[in-house]
Amino acid sequence: MDTVEAGQWPGRQPVPAQEESWTLSYRPEAPAEARKLTKEALRRWQVPAVTADGVLLVVSELVTNAFEYARPPIVLHLGRDRSTGQVRVEVTDGGPAPAIGEWAASCGDCEHGRGLTIVDQVASAHGDHWETGRATHWAELAPAA
Repeated sequence: MDTVEAGQWPGRQPVPAQEESWTLSYRPEAPAEARKLTKEALRRWQVPAVTADGVLLVVSELVTNAFEYARPPIVLHLGRDRSTGQVRVEVTDGGPAPAIGEWAASCGDCEHGRGLTIVDQVASAHGDHWETGRATHWAELAPAA
């Protein structure tokens, strides 16, 4: 897994990118809201369906984790490198919550905890960047061959 600062494309000169950001509501519907916004942006950018499916899965996992394990606000940032078609997902939150969310707390061990494993399987690279009072979790998805 590559380690890259949030907001940078690794190993490349800056390329004009398509970018969008949204502050999501801090409520259980945040992952669905994020998927809807992402789907619309990917459609406008004409991202192929097979790549978009992976992006939507990663967005869902990262936003769910932010809602269940972190403090507000939750900010979703999408970027697409026009020259390569690579899509970058960033979810910034207010840092670790003092207690896990209601849904995660109600689940047994076998019912949760697979989100980052899924992200690892779908993304070409992923990681996080921590600052005082906030964390950014990111993933990059190469266009499908």
